[in-house]
Amino acid sequence: MAQLIDIRRVAVAPKHFTARVTIANGGPLMTDEDLVGTTHVYNLLPQITEHACLGDSGETFRDVMGSTEVAHLLEHVTIELMAQTGLGGDVSCGRTWEVTGEPRTYDVQLACPDDVLVASALSSAAWILQWAYSGGADPKPDVAAIVSGIRELVENAEQIAEREVAEDAAAADAREEDAAEPADAIACEQVEEPQTDAVPGEGEA
Repeated sequence: MAQLIDIRRVAVAPKHFTARVTIANGGPLMTDEDLVGTTHVYNLLPQITEHACLGDSGETFRDVMGSTEVAHLLEHVTIELMAQTGLGGDVSCGRTWEVTGEPRTYDVQLACPDDVLVASALSSAAWILQWAYSGGADPKPDVAAIVSGIRELVENAEQIAEREVAEDAAAADAREEDAAEPADAIACEQVEEPQTDAVPGEGEA
């Protein structure tokens, strides 16, 4: 399967992080269109069934997981990854809605205690759904390793950003040096060979 979820853009506000996502043509829009893939997600992250889910008919995500939007599932997988890092505080729910006039496109809104945390959890959640709805082949995602990686990224975000800025500056300096032509003038000195005039010898007949 091609990339299932395209995160087209994000908007960060003081309290919310909103991502506009598009589900690829041929991919499931609803979880009941591929219950095997949905089960892969459940087996990997069973905790999502206990999430509060106030906008649907039930009180928890368990009540709707079997027949809801894949984008809604993405929301809850993201929330669970954030929760497991221990860095997001009490983040228990978000919102997902279809974008009018844009087929297969949804806005996923999440509480934003830290934009690096939300962005990295969202991209990891999209990768997990890609795995699940592409057959769920081994090796399955290592959730503990994913959570550890997100936590490390958040905790070192400032140092990583500073290093990237320094690397970009060094690369720019190198490009400028390569583009500069040497301005050394090469002096070409022309040396005239001495001319010898033939003078007839005296006394010659």
